[in-house]
Amino acid sequence: MISSMTGFGSAFSTTKVGKLNLEITTINKRFLEVSIYLPKVFSFFETEIRKYISQKIVRGQVSLKFEFSFSEKNIFSTLPSFSYLKNLKKGWEKLSKDLGYKKEEISLEFLLSQTKYIPEEKIKDVATLKKMIFDAVEKAIKNVIEMRKKEGLVIKTDLEKRIGLIKKQLISIEKKAPITKKNFEKRLKAKFEDIFIDKVEIEDRLLREVAIFADKIDITEEIVRLDTHLKEFLLFLKAKKEAIGRKLEFLLQECLRETNTIASKASDAEISKAAVIMKDEIEKIKEQLQNIE
Repeated sequence: MISSMTGFGSAFSTTKVGKLNLEITTINKRFLEVSIYLPKVFSFFETEIRKYISQKIVRGQVSLKFEFSFSEKNIFSTLPSFSYLKNLKKGWEKLSKDLGYKKEEISLEFLLSQTKYIPEEKIKDVATLKKMIFDAVEKAIKNVIEMRKKEGLVIKTDLEKRIGLIKKQLISIEKKAPITKKNFEKRLKAKFEDIFIDKVEIEDRLLREVAIFADKIDITEEIVRLDTHLKEFLLFLKAKKEAIGRKLEFLLQECLRETNTIASKASDAEISKAAVIMKDEIEKIKEQLQNIE
Protein backbone atom coordinates (compact mmCIF):
# COMPACT_ATOMS: atom_id res chain seq x y z
CA MET A 1 0.00 0.00 0.00
CA ILE A 2 1.44 3.36 -1.01
CA SER A 3 1.54 6.34 1.35
CA SER A 4 1.41 10.04 0.66
CA MET A 5 4.07 12.28 2.19
CA THR A 6 1.43 14.78 3.29
CA GLY A 7 -0.13 14.32 6.70
CA PHE A 8 -1.10 15.85 10.02
CA GLY A 9 -1.46 14.45 13.52
CA SER A 10 -1.87 15.83 17.01
CA ALA A 11 -1.92 14.60 20.57
CA PHE A 12 -2.68 16.07 23.98
CA SER A 13 -1.50 14.64 27.28
CA THR A 14 -1.91 15.63 30.92
CA THR A 15 0.07 14.17 33.82
CA LYS A 16 1.10 15.29 37.29
CA VAL A 17 4.14 16.95 35.67
CA GLY A 18 2.11 19.20 33.39
CA LYS A 19 0.23 19.51 30.11
CA LEU A 20 1.65 18.68 26.69
CA ASN A 21 0.26 19.48 23.24
CA LEU A 22 1.98 18.09 20.14
CA GLU A 23 1.35 18.72 16.44
CA ILE A 24 3.11 16.80 13.66
CA THR A 25 2.94 17.87 10.03
CA THR A 26 4.58 16.18 7.05
CA ILE A 27 5.06 17.40 3.49
CA ASN A 28 6.88 16.03 0.46
CA LYS A 29 10.67 15.97 0.41
CA ARG A 30 13.08 13.77 -1.56
CA PHE A 31 14.69 12.46 1.63
CA LEU A 32 13.74 12.40 5.32
CA GLU A 33 14.14 15.75 7.07
CA VAL A 34 12.98 16.10 10.68
CA SER A 35 12.52 19.47 12.40
CA ILE A 36 11.76 19.39 16.13
CA TYR A 37 10.63 22.44 18.07
CA LEU A 38 11.13 21.51 21.71
CA PRO A 39 10.95 23.52 24.92
CA LYS A 40 14.44 23.85 26.37
CA VAL A 41 13.56 21.57 29.25
CA PHE A 42 12.94 18.70 26.76
CA SER A 43 16.11 19.17 24.71
CA PHE A 44 17.81 16.00 25.97
CA PHE A 45 14.98 13.90 24.44
CA GLU A 46 15.58 15.20 20.89
CA THR A 47 17.91 12.41 19.73
CA GLU A 48 15.48 9.70 20.86
CA ILE A 49 12.55 11.47 19.21
CA ARG A 50 14.47 11.71 15.90
CA LYS A 51 15.35 8.02 16.08
CA TYR A 52 11.71 7.08 16.70
CA ILE A 53 10.48 9.21 13.77
CA SER A 54 13.06 7.68 11.39
CA GLN A 55 11.73 4.21 12.28
CA LYS A 56 8.19 5.21 11.30
CA ILE A 57 8.69 7.51 8.30
CA VAL A 58 11.10 7.01 5.38
CA ARG A 59 10.64 10.15 3.26
CA GLY A 60 9.27 13.63 3.72
CA GLN A 61 9.77 16.79 5.71
CA VAL A 62 8.50 16.15 9.23
CA SER A 63 7.87 18.97 11.72
CA LEU A 64 7.10 18.37 15.39
CA LYS A 65 5.91 21.28 17.53
CA PHE A 66 5.66 20.79 21.30
CA GLU A 67 3.82 23.12 23.65
CA PHE A 68 4.24 22.35 27.33
CA SER A 69 3.23 23.93 30.63
CA PHE A 70 4.22 22.63 34.05
CA SER A 71 1.62 21.96 36.70
CA GLU A 72 1.50 24.43 39.59
CA LYS A 73 3.13 21.88 41.84
CA ASN A 74 6.16 21.45 39.57
CA ILE A 75 6.60 24.92 38.15
CA PHE A 76 8.85 26.12 41.00
CA SER A 77 11.30 23.30 40.38
CA THR A 78 12.07 24.78 36.95
CA LEU A 79 12.81 28.32 38.13
CA PRO A 80 16.29 29.62 39.04
CA SER A 81 16.86 29.65 42.80
CA PHE A 82 16.09 32.86 44.66
CA SER A 83 19.49 33.02 46.36
CA TYR A 84 21.33 32.58 43.08
CA LEU A 85 19.39 35.40 41.36
CA LYS A 86 19.90 37.62 44.41
CA ASN A 87 23.66 37.17 44.34
CA LEU A 88 23.69 37.55 40.53
CA LYS A 89 21.84 40.86 40.90
CA LYS A 90 24.33 42.13 43.50
CA GLY A 91 27.23 41.21 41.23
CA TRP A 92 25.79 43.03 38.21
CA GLU A 93 24.87 46.08 40.32
CA LYS A 94 28.42 46.38 41.61
CA LEU A 95 29.82 45.98 38.10
CA SER A 96 27.45 48.61 36.69
CA LYS A 97 28.35 51.04 39.49
CA ASP A 98 32.08 50.57 38.86
CA LEU A 99 31.49 51.28 35.17
CA GLY A 100 29.43 54.40 35.88
CA TYR A 101 25.96 53.03 35.11
CA LYS A 102 22.85 53.17 37.25
CA LYS A 103 22.30 50.01 39.27
CA GLU A 104 18.53 50.42 38.78
CA GLU A 105 19.02 49.24 35.20
CA ILE A 106 19.71 45.73 36.47
CA SER A 107 16.12 44.45 36.24
CA LEU A 108 14.69 40.94 36.56
CA GLU A 109 14.23 40.88 32.78
CA PHE A 110 17.92 41.65 32.36
CA LEU A 111 18.98 38.92 34.79
CA LEU A 112 16.81 36.29 33.10
CA SER A 113 18.32 37.25 29.75
CA GLN A 114 21.73 36.26 31.07
CA THR A 115 20.98 32.55 30.74
CA LYS A 116 24.66 31.62 30.50
CA TYR A 117 25.05 32.67 34.12
CA ILE A 118 21.92 30.90 35.34
CA PRO A 119 22.34 27.16 36.06
CA GLU A 120 19.69 24.94 34.47
CA GLU A 121 17.36 23.30 36.93
CA LYS A 122 17.09 19.53 36.59
CA ILE A 123 13.74 17.88 36.05
CA LYS A 124 13.10 15.64 39.03
CA ASP A 125 10.52 13.27 37.50
CA VAL A 126 12.27 12.44 34.22
CA ALA A 127 10.53 9.06 33.79
CA THR A 128 7.03 10.56 33.91
CA LEU A 129 8.05 13.39 31.59
CA LYS A 130 9.58 10.97 29.07
CA LYS A 131 6.52 8.72 29.09
CA MET A 132 4.25 11.71 28.50
CA ILE A 133 6.37 12.90 25.55
CA PHE A 134 6.63 9.54 23.80
CA ASP A 135 2.99 8.63 24.38
CA ALA A 136 2.10 11.88 22.62
CA VAL A 137 4.62 11.28 19.81
CA GLU A 138 3.34 7.73 19.28
CA LYS A 139 -0.30 8.85 19.15
CA ALA A 140 0.37 11.83 16.85
CA ILE A 141 2.57 9.85 14.45
CA LYS A 142 -0.11 7.13 14.26
CA ASN A 143 -2.62 9.78 13.17
CA VAL A 144 -0.14 11.11 10.61
CA ILE A 145 0.48 7.66 9.13
CA GLU A 146 -3.27 6.93 8.88
CA MET A 147 -3.82 10.20 7.03
CA ARG A 148 -0.89 9.51 4.71
CA LYS A 149 -2.30 6.07 3.89
CA LYS A 150 -5.76 7.48 3.11
CA GLU A 151 -4.29 10.05 0.75
CA GLY A 152 -2.08 7.31 -0.69
CA LEU A 153 -5.18 5.33 -1.71
CA VAL A 154 -6.52 8.36 -3.59
CA ILE A 155 -3.18 8.78 -5.39
CA LYS A 156 -3.04 5.03 -6.16
CA THR A 157 -6.47 5.16 -7.83
CA ASP A 158 -5.41 8.12 -9.95
CA LEU A 159 -2.11 6.45 -10.96
CA GLU A 160 -3.85 3.22 -11.98
CA LYS A 161 -6.25 5.24 -14.10
CA ARG A 162 -3.40 7.05 -15.87
CA ILE A 163 -1.41 3.85 -16.42
CA GLY A 164 -4.56 2.44 -18.02
CA LEU A 165 -4.76 5.42 -20.38
CA ILE A 166 -1.11 4.95 -21.37
CA LYS A 167 -1.70 1.24 -21.93
CA LYS A 168 -4.68 2.04 -24.17
CA GLN A 169 -2.55 4.33 -26.36
CA LEU A 170 0.25 1.73 -26.47
CA ILE A 171 -2.18 -0.91 -27.77
CA SER A 172 -3.34 1.47 -30.51
CA ILE A 173 0.30 2.13 -31.49
CA GLU A 174 1.01 -1.62 -31.55
CA LYS A 175 -1.93 -2.13 -33.95
CA LYS A 176 -1.00 0.84 -36.13
CA ALA A 177 2.72 0.04 -36.53
CA PRO A 178 2.36 -2.79 -39.16
CA ILE A 179 -0.15 -0.70 -41.14
CA THR A 180 2.38 2.13 -41.37
CA LYS A 181 4.82 -0.17 -43.14
CA LYS A 182 2.17 -1.33 -45.63
CA ASN A 183 1.05 2.23 -46.37
CA PHE A 184 4.65 3.27 -47.01
CA GLU A 185 5.11 0.29 -49.35
CA LYS A 186 1.98 1.24 -51.35
CA ARG A 187 3.05 4.87 -51.71
CA LEU A 188 6.58 3.93 -52.70
CA LYS A 189 5.40 1.32 -55.22
CA ALA A 190 3.13 3.87 -56.91
CA LYS A 191 6.02 6.32 -57.08
CA PHE A 192 8.40 3.72 -58.57
CA GLU A 193 5.83 2.69 -61.19
CA ASP A 194 5.74 6.28 -62.40
CA ILE A 195 9.53 6.37 -62.67
CA PHE A 196 10.56 2.86 -63.76
CA ILE A 197 9.17 0.53 -66.42
CA ASP A 198 10.94 -2.74 -65.57
CA LYS A 199 8.83 -4.60 -63.00
CA VAL A 200 11.87 -6.56 -61.74
CA GLU A 201 13.73 -3.31 -61.02
CA ILE A 202 10.64 -1.90 -59.28
CA GLU A 203 10.34 -4.94 -57.01
CA ASP A 204 14.08 -4.97 -56.27
CA ARG A 205 14.19 -1.28 -55.32
CA LEU A 206 10.94 -1.61 -53.43
CA LEU A 207 12.22 -4.50 -51.29
CA ARG A 208 15.39 -2.58 -50.37
CA GLU A 209 13.64 0.69 -49.54
CA VAL A 210 10.90 -1.01 -47.54
CA ALA A 211 13.50 -3.04 -45.60
CA ILE A 212 15.44 0.13 -44.72
CA PHE A 213 12.25 1.98 -43.76
CA ALA A 214 10.94 -0.95 -41.70
CA ASP A 215 14.18 -1.12 -39.74
CA LYS A 216 14.15 2.63 -39.18
CA ILE A 217 10.60 2.77 -37.82
CA ASP A 218 10.61 -0.57 -35.98
CA ILE A 219 9.31 0.07 -32.45
CA THR A 220 8.65 -3.53 -31.43
CA GLU A 221 11.32 -3.55 -28.72
CA GLU A 222 10.18 -0.20 -27.35
CA ILE A 223 6.57 -1.40 -27.17
CA VAL A 224 7.55 -4.60 -25.34
CA ARG A 225 9.79 -2.75 -22.86
CA LEU A 226 7.21 -0.05 -22.18
CA ASP A 227 4.50 -2.66 -21.64
CA THR A 228 6.79 -4.47 -19.17
CA HIS A 229 7.50 -1.24 -17.25
CA LEU A 230 3.78 -0.46 -17.02
CA LYS A 231 3.06 -3.93 -15.62
CA GLU A 232 5.87 -3.54 -13.06
CA PHE A 233 4.52 -0.12 -12.09
CA LEU A 234 1.08 -1.61 -11.36
CA LEU A 235 2.64 -4.45 -9.35
CA PHE A 236 4.51 -1.95 -7.16
CA LEU A 237 1.26 -0.06 -6.55
CA LYS A 238 -0.29 -3.27 -5.21
CA ALA A 239 2.74 -4.25 -3.12
CA LYS A 240 2.51 -4.25 0.69
CA LYS A 241 5.66 -2.16 1.03
CA GLU A 242 4.87 1.50 1.59
CA ALA A 243 8.13 3.30 0.73
CA ILE A 244 8.12 2.70 -3.04
CA GLY A 245 8.27 6.28 -4.29
CA ARG A 246 11.84 6.13 -5.60
CA LYS A 247 11.26 2.81 -7.37
CA LEU A 248 8.19 4.23 -9.09
CA GLU A 249 10.17 7.33 -10.10
CA PHE A 250 12.82 5.11 -11.72
CA LEU A 251 10.22 3.05 -13.60
CA LEU A 252 8.47 6.19 -14.80
CA GLN A 253 11.77 7.54 -16.10
CA GLU A 254 12.20 4.35 -18.12
CA CYS A 255 8.63 4.66 -19.43
CA LEU A 256 9.37 8.18 -20.61
CA ARG A 257 12.57 7.00 -22.30
CA GLU A 258 10.71 4.34 -24.32
CA THR A 259 7.89 6.76 -25.17
CA ASN A 260 10.36 9.34 -26.45
CA THR A 261 12.00 6.71 -28.67
CA ILE A 262 8.61 5.68 -30.07
CA ALA A 263 7.80 9.33 -30.77
CA SER A 264 11.14 9.90 -32.53
CA LYS A 265 10.69 6.82 -34.73
CA ALA A 266 7.07 7.53 -35.54
CA SER A 267 6.35 8.25 -39.19
CA ASP A 268 2.62 8.21 -38.77
CA ALA A 269 0.43 11.06 -37.51
CA GLU A 270 -1.75 8.77 -35.36
CA ILE A 271 1.27 7.14 -33.69
CA SER A 272 2.77 10.58 -33.02
CA LYS A 273 -0.52 11.75 -31.51
CA ALA A 274 -0.74 8.67 -29.28
CA ALA A 275 2.87 9.20 -28.13
CA VAL A 276 2.08 12.81 -27.18
CA ILE A 277 -0.91 11.67 -25.11
CA MET A 278 1.30 9.08 -23.38
CA LYS A 279 3.95 11.68 -22.55
CA ASP A 280 1.30 13.99 -21.15
CA GLU A 281 0.02 11.25 -18.84
CA ILE A 282 3.57 10.41 -17.76
CA GLU A 283 4.14 14.05 -16.78
CA LYS A 284 0.95 14.00 -14.70
CA ILE A 285 2.10 10.79 -12.99
CA LYS A 286 5.48 12.41 -12.32
CA GLU A 287 3.77 15.21 -10.41
CA GLN A 288 1.84 12.69 -8.32
CA LEU A 289 4.97 10.67 -7.51
CA GLN A 290 6.55 13.72 -5.90
CA ASN A 291 4.14 13.21 -3.00
CA ILE A 292 4.60 9.44 -2.56
CA GLU A 293 6.77 8.10 0.26
